[in-house]
Amino acid sequence: MTIETARFGEIEVEDDRMITLQEGLLGFPEHRRFLLLEHRPGSPLKWLQSVDQPELAFMVVNPHEFFLDYEVDLGDELAAEMGLHCPEQAAVLVIVSVQERQRLTANLLGPVVINTQTGAGRQVVLDSECYTTRHLLAAAVPQTCAACTAA
Repeated sequence: MTIETARFGEIEVEDDRMITLQEGLLGFPEHRRFLLLEHRPGSPLKWLQSVDQPELAFMVVNPHEFFLDYEVDLGDELAAEMGLHCPEQAAVLVIVSVQERQRLTANLLGPVVINTQTGAGRQVVLDSECYTTRHLLAAAVPQTCAACTAA
């Protein structure tokens, strides 16, 4: 399949790389089909690119590369609904924002969880006092959540 993107131009991708977010992303419920694209080789940054709207792409990272103690508890009901039978089936991404002075922050409160076998995913909102929508990403420095370690 050929996809037109504003950032990467026209790209050719295999259909099995499609990620379907059943409810879209918060604020973008009508956009459900995405691809995960590399930012550049070796970078932890990736792009969650809309298949249907070339201008819509979100910078994302695997939070475990930056936050060692980050946990996503979906609960049994949601995990079953997503077809996740073990943690290894799930890929977790968090959306990254660029703040003042080019600082990058990660939304640890609203991760995107993807079933790696089916490509089905959804953005979930965690019920946790440990996480916010703006955790500073320190370049290649794994961190722990201060609120979680204080408990």
